Amino acid sequence: MSEHLTKTEVEDFCRQKLGAAELLSVSDHLSACEVCRRQVERALGGDTAFFALRSEAFGEPAEITSAPVTRHPTFDQTADYVDGTLSGEALQEVIDHLTGCEQCALAVDDLRAFRSTVAPELSREYHPAPVSAGTEGWWRRLVAFPPSSFLRSPALAFGSALAVLLLVVAGWLIWQTLQKRGTKPEVVATTPTPAITPAATPPASPTPPPGGTAAPVIAELNDGEGRVILDQEGKLSGVESLPPAYHQMLKGALTSQRIERSSQLAGLARSGSPLMGGDEQGNQFSVTEPVGKVLLSDRPTFRWSPLPGATGYVVEVYDEKFNPVATSPQLTNDSWAPPQPLRRGTIYSWQVKAIKDGQEFKSPRPPAPQARFRILDRARANELARARRAYASSHLALGLLYARAGLLDEAERELRALQRANPDSAVAGRLLASVQAMRH
Repeated sequence: MSEHLTKTEVEDFCRQKLGAAELLSVSDHLSACEVCRRQVERALGGDTAFFALRSEAFGEPAEITSAPVTRHPTFDQTADYVDGTLSGEALQEVIDHLTGCEQCALAVDDLRAFRSTVAPELSREYHPAPVSAGTEGWWRRLVAFPPSSFLRSPALAFGSALAVLLLVVAGWLIWQTLQKRGTKPEVVATTPTPAITPAATPPASPTPPPGGTAAPVIAELNDGEGRVILDQEGKLSGVESLPPAYHQMLKGALTSQRIERSSQLAGLARSGSPLMGGDEQGNQFSVTEPVGKVLLSDRPTFRWSPLPGATGYVVEVYDEKFNPVATSPQLTNDSWAPPQPLRRGTIYSWQVKAIKDGQEFKSPRPPAPQARFRILDRARANELARARRAYASSHLALGLLYARAGLLDEAERELRALQRANPDSAVAGRLLASVQAMRH
């Protein structure tokens, strides 16, 4: 290929008439050549068309033309979600459904409240009262054994009495035989020694029960006003105030000493070129927040680094189909929050336009990757709100819940507090490091 794209190559690229090999070659050239990239931008007439063409060229998800059929979760799926045992695609399907179905979200809240009320009673152990031996002989209890219903029938009563009599006779004969064997004379040679009474013979020491030794501890952390301990047998203590569904979450994290990457972060990775824009003189500016994150608030604050000499900025927010959902007025500062909340459970992309000397400069500018973020779904947001109210002192539980939701800033804040309470704990340090690794 020549130093710059020809006019024919630019037109064929915009009209999507290039073959696979030519398309790859032209795309590589556009990634490195600013001049040709501006030609393509002018030919396409805007970023929205460029993003649509880029999605088709590089195999990104195509626009969905039909809405999926709504299917409510089954009772078993709802119960597994409340228990925290649902995982993988099934978990994501339930979460996505709860985002848009208020009826199912209320059902989950009711089931979780019912479990919190009933679970303590279910976890309590009940044992039958011990039966005293009493002073009665065994034969009296044996005679009294047949239920009264047997005695209502003469045949059953006679048969029962006969069986008891036979058992008594058999027992007497066995006892007589043992007595005869025990009376045989035995000759024992002894040496004159001081007499020792049987009472002076020390009894055999009983074998200590197997449960007498405590299992080794694999994790022990100061958490809020208490202490969380997990032993090698999987017994978790110090978390009695937490619901049973959270116990498994804590056991898994303390056993592996790491936190799995949240599925909510999927599709937000910032791979490729830096998210930057600029002018002809090389003055750069870039978007800073939010990029590649899951957000708890549905009214995020957008921030960017200013472009020197710019007289104004305009922020544009798009949904997953590149439809504009929010646009700011012309601004003179470097931050903006939309007046209306964004829809939860949705991935958005955004860009900022800088006006300088009558020209517009955008960030991010194609072919740089889009600046994406996700608004946390309503079901998870409600669960976190309840957890913050009920378990505010447990930095471990809140840190794991935030990390599971993909809220890395909030998770890191809680786990840093846990590390400060346990400065010598390797477990607290590893949990914090696993959350920090999710940012890359």
